[in-house]
Amino acid sequence: MSVGNGCDPLATRMGVRILRWPDLLVVEAPVPLAVASTAVLGGGMVSARRIVSVRVPRGYTGTDPAADIRRAAHARGWTADVGLMTAVPLDRTCLGGASAEGVTATAVVSAGLRQPWAAGSRRGPVLGAGTINVIVLLDGGLEPAAALNLLVTVTEAKVLTLLEAGLRTHDGEPASGTATDAVVVASPLRGPGRRWRYGGPATPPGWAAAAATRQALRQALEIARNGGNG
Repeated sequence: MSVGNGCDPLATRMGVRILRWPDLLVVEAPVPLAVASTAVLGGGMVSARRIVSVRVPRGYTGTDPAADIRRAAHARGWTADVGLMTAVPLDRTCLGGASAEGVTATAVVSAGLRQPWAAGSRRGPVLGAGTINVIVLLDGGLEPAAALNLLVTVTEAKVLTLLEAGLRTHDGEPASGTATDAVVVASPLRGPGRRWRYGGPATPPGWAAAAATRQALRQALEIARNGGNG
């Protein structure tokens, strides 16, 4: 098993482009990907070529975020199949990579920490919430159950990283994330090679996705704590 730093070899090998500007992140594949996500636009299990994240004002109160994402992407000349939102400058999105037993994962992470949250503690309203968005790309095919399993595995990796970092809510509880976090897992829709049936943390795709997520999120947390994110 290995963890990589710096440039993203998976994106090159798969032909996926990861493009970052302050107000827009685009993950574009040359062929459709199988995507499982909790995204506000295109959430669920879909086929997609473009995953985008758009930057919105900290006080964003839109009532149709999916339409707002499409509109923001279109204004920059892009269409969006799956879309996320954040107040974080997206040119500071962080990448992490890891491989295990022939499968490689790349994590693309942005982290806003203005409103850390402890799941199951107090209830809303959520004012000025930050957002942690995690996109994980794998170069191996996934059965549907494995893709859903990976959403859980990546979330576990996110929570573990936050606990390691000592992040706490404004009430002093250990933070599990924010109230508006999203996770996206994307893999080849078709093609040769093994299709993984399981995505738990002990499986090769699960280990790679979790390790890549932890690596990228550590970087994003460091940027956020240094005042570099919204």
